[in-house]
Amino acid sequence: MVPLQAAARKLGAWCWAERRCFEILGGWVRDTEEPAIKAMLAVHSRHHAWRAERWSEILPRAYVAPLEQLVSDPADAAVFDALEAVEGSGQRLAAHYHLVYRELVSAYEASPDLMSPTTDAPALRAIRIIVGDALHDLAEAEVVSTRSLGGISGPDHLTHLHDAVAKVQVRADKSGAITSSLLCWGS
Repeated sequence: MVPLQAAARKLGAWCWAERRCFEILGGWVRDTEEPAIKAMLAVHSRHHAWRAERWSEILPRAYVAPLEQLVSDPADAAVFDALEAVEGSGQRLAAHYHLVYRELVSAYEASPDLMSPTTDAPALRAIRIIVGDALHDLAEAEVVSTRSLGGISGPDHLTHLHDAVAKVQVRADKSGAITSSLLCWGS
């Protein structure tokens, strides 16, 4: 069983990550040329905001740190900063949907096996809903990018972002004391 403080920090990190994805995708909408990709990014940006609200709703409000401290930069905040800096539609789609967001969704998917149905029931319900919604967005990104760009391009060129994700995971494994949005419950 994950202690309440650790569970609250994880939910806060997931809330932060979804909010950050909302900001990043929303920012990309302005300078995206392809109409289908522009529309998809606008919709998915709002989906990220909706998912952030789901996490925020279930954050424990008693016996834990103040909300501002829970929903704050996790250890992997630099990954999201690097994501924001990616240029070009193909590169952006690869960075967000194939690297960063796929890692976050994987963390969501791996977490229910580590959660208690008794103490973590609200988070378990949120994960079921959020994962379904996120997987739909990932599938839609694949279809839209194939139609608009011939497929998501650039994963090989995004090694710096991939390396940043890997470094966060290694640091978390070594220390065990950092909170990362890209790792599963209890890590």
